[in-house]
Amino acid sequence: MDSDALDNAPVGIIRTSPRGWAILLLFRAQGSSVILVSYTFGLFLPFISDDLGITPLEAGLLQGVWWITAAVLALPSGAWLSRIRPIPLVLASLLLGVPFLFLQGLANSFLLLFLARFLFVAFHTITVPARTLLLQQWVSPKQYATVNSVGLSQHSIMLAVAVSTSALLITSLGSWRAAYFIMGGFFVLQTLLWPLIARESKAPVISLQREVESQMGSPLQALKAFPQAWLLAITMFSLSATWTAMVTFLPTLWLEERGVPLTLGGPLLGFLYYGLIPSGLLGGYLARKVTKRKLLLWVPALLNTALGVAIVLTPWPLLLIPLISALGLVWVATPAMQILPFEFPGITPREVAVVSSLVITFMGLGFAVGPVTTGAVAQWTGSIQTGLVVLCLGTVVGVVAGLFYPGQSKAEEKLERN
Repeated sequence: MDSDALDNAPVGIIRTSPRGWAILLLFRAQGSSVILVSYTFGLFLPFISDDLGITPLEAGLLQGVWWITAAVLALPSGAWLSRIRPIPLVLASLLLGVPFLFLQGLANSFLLLFLARFLFVAFHTITVPARTLLLQQWVSPKQYATVNSVGLSQHSIMLAVAVSTSALLITSLGSWRAAYFIMGGFFVLQTLLWPLIARESKAPVISLQREVESQMGSPLQALKAFPQAWLLAITMFSLSATWTAMVTFLPTLWLEERGVPLTLGGPLLGFLYYGLIPSGLLGGYLARKVTKRKLLLWVPALLNTALGVAIVLTPWPLLLIPLISALGLVWVATPAMQILPFEFPGITPREVAVVSSLVITFMGLGFAVGPVTTGAVAQWTGSIQTGLVVLCLGTVVGVVAGLFYPGQSKAEEKLERN
C-alpha cells in the first residue's frame, strides 16, 4: 500500500492490539468453519448419493446453491448493512444460521438438503460488511496484508486438518449425518465465544462510524468509479470456480474412475489446504514486494488453469501430491489481492466495503459455477473427468482479466500524481 493511501486511512491505528487480533482471528475461524461445511461436502458426496440418490447435476446444484446464495447476497449486504455495527451483526448471523446446519444432518431428500444449505449460507452472508469494518476498526493500515495472511494461514490449517480427517471420521462413524451434527456443535461453541471476546474499538469506531454514516448517496457508485474492481473480481471468479469444482468432484472421480478409496482421497485432498499455509505466510510479503499489481492477478490465474487440468488428468496418486499442493500455493496472491481495494485512490471506507462485496460476489459466482458446470457436463457426457477439464479450461477468463488490470507500479502512480 503506498504512502498516500496510508495518509488517507480513516482510522489512526498504529499497531493492531491483542484484542484486535483475537477478534479478527475468531471471526476468521467462523468464516473458515462455514467454508468447511461446503468443502467437506465432496467427501460426504458418495455417502449422500447412496442415501438420497443424488445425481451429478444435483450434487453440483447442492454445492452451487451455497455459493450462488453468497454471490447474490454479498453485494446488497455490503451496501445495505455496512451501517450496522459488526459485533451484533455477526452474533445475529450465528444465532439465525446454526439451526440450519443441524437441519442438513436431518435432511431426507434432495429438496430439504438444498433448502437447509441455502438458508444456512444466507444467514452467514449478512456478515460480509463486518469483515471490512472490523479490519478498519482494529488494524493498522500497514498491517492489512499481514492480518489477512495470518488469517489465511489459520484458515488453511483448520481446513487441511479437517479435510484430511473427515473421510476417516465419516467412515468410522458410519454416517454422514453425524458429521454435520459434530460441525453444528463447533458452531454452537463459536456462538457462545463471540459475545465474550468481541468488542467494538472505542475511539476509532466512533470516528469510522461517523465517517461511514456521513457518506451520502448510493455506495454502489463505487462500482462505476473504480472499474479495476471488476477485473479483480473476474480473476477471483476463475480461481474460485476451479477450487470448488475440485473439492466437490475429485473424491468421486478418484473413487469411481481411479479406484482410490475415500480414506486415501481425503488426505490427498488435504494437500490442497496444506499448500495454502505458506500462501498465507507469503501473502503479506508479496503485497509489499510486487509493485506491478497486475502480476498478482494474471500469473496465479494462469497457474490455476494449468494445474487444474494436470490434476484431473494425472492417474498417479504420488504425482498428485505436488500438483495439488501447488494449486493451493497459487492462492499465495489472494491476501495481496484482497487489499487492492484499499489502494484505490480516493476510496472511502463504505466504498471499500462495497468493492470488497463485489469481489466476494464474483468469488461466490465462481464457487457456484464451478461445481454446477462440472456436474452438468459430467451428467451429459457420463464422465466427471470431462466435466472437470471443461471447467478448468474455461477459467482462462481470469488470465485475460488480470492482463487488463492497470499495470503501473505503486511508485509510478505516485510519481504521476505528483
